[in-house]
Amino acid sequence: MERETLSYSVLTESELNEIIAGKQIGYAIPWPGTNAPPLSDGMTGVLWRRVGDGFDNRIQPLALIVREDQIRRLIGRFAQLRSDLSPLSAWCHLLTPDRFYSLRSTTIEPVLDGLEAAWSGLIIAEAALLAEKSLLTLRLPACLATHAFGFARAQSLWGRVSITEIGMRLDSASRLLKADGIPQRNTFRLAKVRSALDPIYHSVLSLSGSNLGIDSALAPIVQALRGLQQARARKDPDETRHLVAPLKGVIPEADDFSDFQLLTPEHRLRLFDKLVNAINAIGDREKFRRNCLAMLAGYLSTVAAGGKPALKLAENHSTRWPEIMAWAYTIGGIGEGVFWTSGFDGLGRLVARELIRPFRLDEPPSCDLALEEVSVLVDTKLSDPLVYLRIKQARIATVAIYPGVNISVLISETLGEPLKELKKDDRQLPQPSIIGDRNASSLIADAIWPYIQTRVENQIRSLQTGSQGGRKRKSGSQSPLPLKDIKE
Repeated sequence: MERETLSYSVLTESELNEIIAGKQIGYAIPWPGTNAPPLSDGMTGVLWRRVGDGFDNRIQPLALIVREDQIRRLIGRFAQLRSDLSPLSAWCHLLTPDRFYSLRSTTIEPVLDGLEAAWSGLIIAEAALLAEKSLLTLRLPACLATHAFGFARAQSLWGRVSITEIGMRLDSASRLLKADGIPQRNTFRLAKVRSALDPIYHSVLSLSGSNLGIDSALAPIVQALRGLQQARARKDPDETRHLVAPLKGVIPEADDFSDFQLLTPEHRLRLFDKLVNAINAIGDREKFRRNCLAMLAGYLSTVAAGGKPALKLAENHSTRWPEIMAWAYTIGGIGEGVFWTSGFDGLGRLVARELIRPFRLDEPPSCDLALEEVSVLVDTKLSDPLVYLRIKQARIATVAIYPGVNISVLISETLGEPLKELKKDDRQLPQPSIIGDRNASSLIADAIWPYIQTRVENQIRSLQTGSQGGRKRKSGSQSPLPLKDIKE
C-alpha cells in the first residue's frame, strides 16, 4: 500500500506557533514530489499531515526542519513559552535542511552491505567488555549504548557522516545524562576498551565502503577482512589464505598461517598462544603490529577447535587485551548472511533487528528526545538537572544522536526519583533562567514581537505625523499622546 502524500510549509515564528497547535496556516506544497524551498533566517520548515475529518480536522506536524544555527533558540523558545509541547523531539523529528533535502521518501532503509552479523558481534563484544558480564546476563540496552552501535546505525542511515563527529555526539549524550558516582575503575575501563576497539570500528566502517575519517594505516587489515569476506561468499574452504595474504611481508607471524588447513587443533592452540605472547612482548608499542596480531588471534579463536569457534580463548584475555575478544566476535560474523539465528545467546538477532530497522519520517520518534534538545534543556543549576526532559524511564534514556540513530544512555540517579506532584499544572515548574545561552526576557520578547510589531509601527508613524503637524502650533498646544487607542 502506498504511503500518503504529506505537506511541507515554510513558516515564520508566529505561524509556527499556530501549526504546532494543530492549525493549518501559510502556504503548503506536497511532499515528496516537490522540491522544498530553502530556509531563510528566522524561518522553520514543517512536514505535516492532515488528520481527522469534518469538524475534527487538524494538522499533525511530523518533522521540523531547522537551520543548525537556530536549533537552540527554537528549543529554548518552546521550553519557555510552550512548555506543554517541550521537548519537541519527543513527538516530532528534528532535521537540518541538508539532511531533509537529501530525502526522496518518508522511509530510509539502512544500508549495511552484508555486515549485519559482523556489526552485531562487535556491538555485543563492546557491551560485554564494558559491563564485564557474560552473554547470559547481558541485556539489549547495554548493546544499544555502545559506540559500535552508534557508528553502524549512523553510517547505515545517513552515509557520509564523519566517524569523529559521530563519536563526539555519542560522548556528548553520555556526558550530559551521565549517571552519578561512576566508579573511577569503570571510567578507566571505558577508556581502555574504547581505545582498544577504535581500530576495529574504523576497519569495519572501511569494509562497508565508508572513507570518512578512516585511518589509512589500517589498509592491510581492511584488505585482509575483505579477502575473508569474499572467500566466505564463494565458500572457499581455504579462507585463511585470503585473510593472511595482505599481511605477509607486513608482520612475520603471517607466515605461520601458510599451511593452516593442515594444522591440528593442538597446533592451532599453540599458534594462538604464540600470538598472545607476541602481543604481550610489544605491549602498547607498535600499535599497527599489535592490531594485526590481535586480529589474527581473534580469527584463530573462531576456528581453533577443528574449524569450530572456541571463543573462550579470546575471552580469557579480555581484561588485558579486549581487542582480541572484539575481533573474534566481529570476524565470526564477516560473510555471514543469516543474522537471525540464536547466536550470542539470542542477542545477535535482537541487535541486528535494531540495526536494520527502517527510519520512517511519517511515524513519531521512538526516542525520548534528540541530542540537540538534551544539550539545551539540561540545567546543571537544579537539584534535578533533567527535569525539563520529562523522561519517564527509571534509569535509561533513549537519545537520538541523529534522526533514527537512537542510543541508550544510563541517566542520573536523580531522575529515578519520582517528581513531587503539583497541585495545579506544569506551569508551576520553575522555568530555567537561561536556555540556549539566552535569557528568558529576550526569548519572551522575540516570541511576542510578531503579534505587536504592526501596532507598534503604526503607533510610531502616528506619533511622527502628529509631531510634524505640531510644529505649526504654539508651544504647549500639542495634544496628549493617544495611549488610550492602543489595545491590549
